[in-house]
Amino acid sequence: MLDPHVRTALEPVPGKPGKYEVEFRAPDRHGVFKFVVDHRRRGWSTLFSETTVPVVPPRHDGYPRFLSAAWPYYIGAISTSVGFVLFSALYLGGAANDKTKKKKQ
Repeated sequence: MLDPHVRTALEPVPGKPGKYEVEFRAPDRHGVFKFVVDHRRRGWSTLFSETTVPVVPPRHDGYPRFLSAAWPYYIGAISTSVGFVLFSALYLGGAANDKTKKKKQ
């Protein structure tokens, strides 16, 4: 189950006073997520930031078009298709030749 709240501490950026950042992984699900920073401390000013971000996982059609392990299947499909075309041509051509031979006799 997806936990809707990810609580992390903002860490100061070295060499840049007053700047804080954090890195985390967004869920691997389609959806629109809100990233909210709500920092309240007594005696200090409040900090509130809300950013809505669409999250789209990587596409799964980025694989190679032809797989090297599938060459036997490719060759089998191509040879079957070529064999069917040759058989059809010879069968139909042979039927035409038989009719012409019978007419000549």
